[in-house]
Amino acid sequence: MALLLKIRTAFISFLVGGFISLSIPVQADFLNGHDLNTYCNSKSPSDDMICIVYVTGAFDAFTTTDLINQKTRQAEANLCPREDVSPDELKQVTLDWLARPESDHNFAATLLVLAAFQDKYGCAK
Repeated sequence: MALLLKIRTAFISFLVGGFISLSIPVQADFLNGHDLNTYCNSKSPSDDMICIVYVTGAFDAFTTTDLINQKTRQAEANLCPREDVSPDELKQVTLDWLARPESDHNFAATLLVLAAFQDKYGCAK
């Protein structure tokens, strides 16, 4: 009987906690160009790793999307990178784009990285 009471109390606490958490607004921590520029120009190894992981993750997402669209929709690829592109090169391509005067750092970092990759690795049409 005591075990059943503990389970019921835990379940009720879980439900109440769930309802309370639904009333708290959720805010995603998306990076903008200012944030990415700070991470990528930092001398801190942990900031450098955040930059590398961010740009390589974005690159992976963009190229995977291209592959899926090619297979499912027979769409043309948007990015045509060399096979030997390295994470350090992706970081440098991003930094070069962020250093351009027309680069608006108020945009989402993902859009800026996409623009940098399209400029550097865009497929010839």
